[in-house]
Amino acid sequence: MGEGIQFAEIKKALKHNRKLSRKDEGGYEKDENDWKLHGVYDTSIIDFSDSLSISLPENFEKERDIEGYLKNPEIFQIYIEQTLSKEQKHDLTAIEFGGPGSELFRGFSKDFFKKTVGVCLKDIRDPNEKNNDIKNNHSVVEGDILDIQDDKLLNEVTEKLDTEKTDLIISRMIGPLKEIDKHPAILDRIIRNWYNMLNENGLMFIQFQGYVPLNKDKLERDLMEKWSTIIKEKFPKINIQIDGGVMRLHKKVGAPEELPRASELFRE
Repeated sequence: MGEGIQFAEIKKALKHNRKLSRKDEGGYEKDENDWKLHGVYDTSIIDFSDSLSISLPENFEKERDIEGYLKNPEIFQIYIEQTLSKEQKHDLTAIEFGGPGSELFRGFSKDFFKKTVGVCLKDIRDPNEKNNDIKNNHSVVEGDILDIQDDKLLNEVTEKLDTEKTDLIISRMIGPLKEIDKHPAILDRIIRNWYNMLNENGLMFIQFQGYVPLNKDKLERDLMEKWSTIIKEKFPKINIQIDGGVMRLHKKVGAPEELPRASELFRE
């Protein structure tokens, strides 16, 4: 996420991603039904807790067991609901980028969110699942979350939520997205776009790599950690924690509305 990033590199990465987005780790063609069969298409809030709770604030350390997992998985949900409720001045909304979000948002307290949206490559919900989602004011939007040239996708998401801003964004760039080329410029644009969508006091959780990073993943991790350090220094009202390839960002009251480009941050 430094200077000198060429537009041609981004286009190449995007083209590469479009080819990989429907393939498994062995390069075989897969679709959402395959991911659903393997339990990674639509996962519960407990699964998200296992993956993302490592980034919770340091005062939650006492809540972990010897292996680092939360002793009570519901603490992840409790943290989110308590944090978003503190400054609640409007109806709350939430988004899962990279998954349908149906099971995830059913795990929160009833009517905690007024509306929720999931974004995935293809909507394969059956009629019964769609009816349940309608009852829960949940929608699914089809689209590639890593295609930063597609402005229509974010517009469709905000139209579904009936608001330009949201309070919770969750994304796990693993599973079907594990082999995706997370070019630094793509990560930079994605994080800035999603940050701009957050309401004041909003939360964002992004898992951009697995727990056992490869050399390429280590580069992503190092870049993200360097980026987060600069953000914390420049904008103390933005609370960021990165651990185990997971980023938690809390856009606290008084934080800037938008984030500068990484090239501007690394210039100094």
